[in-house]
Amino acid sequence: MENGRTERILDALIELLATRGPDALSIRNVAAVAGVSVGAVQHHFGTKEQLLQAAMGEVEQRFRTRIGALLEQEPSPQSRLRAFCVEIAGLGNDDTTEVVVWTVFAARAAVDEGIRTHHVSSWAHTEDVLRALIESAYPDSREDAGDSAALLLAVLDGIAVSRAAERGSRLSQVRGVRILDRALTSLE
Repeated sequence: MENGRTERILDALIELLATRGPDALSIRNVAAVAGVSVGAVQHHFGTKEQLLQAAMGEVEQRFRTRIGALLEQEPSPQSRLRAFCVEIAGLGNDDTTEVVVWTVFAARAAVDEGIRTHHVSSWAHTEDVLRALIESAYPDSREDAGDSAALLLAVLDGIAVSRAAERGSRLSQVRGVRILDRALTSLE
């Protein structure tokens, strides 16, 4: 499949998940939104689970690219930790598209073993990265950095789910950042 068509299909997957939810995720709907044939989508994604996995894989890749660039710009271990947390919580901007896709994926992990396996692995890696960032930012916290990472990740999860489900009606971007900063202050 040509690169441009692949990008259109992945963009269509993400758009459908973020705007219409997983029930709208079908090969026919993805093809229509992407402007490609049903066969083009079906050739690479034969099942709804494969469509969902592809969307999540793309969101993860976009996140890694974005966070890599952001972390390179941050001057201190504390600012790198904060930048990573802002992105995980979906507080980097008002666009909650990727947070919605992640939330759909996480919800599906509760009932789908294949997706659960991917989710658990991905989130364990995220927690490890967070632990390393905490250890770098607060070297004296090495003893409890694992628990601190788990606690912080739970807060970030809650913020992200709220932003995805409520679209900022209760937990605005500003309020989310304030809560995040409070959680980070507790690590000092």
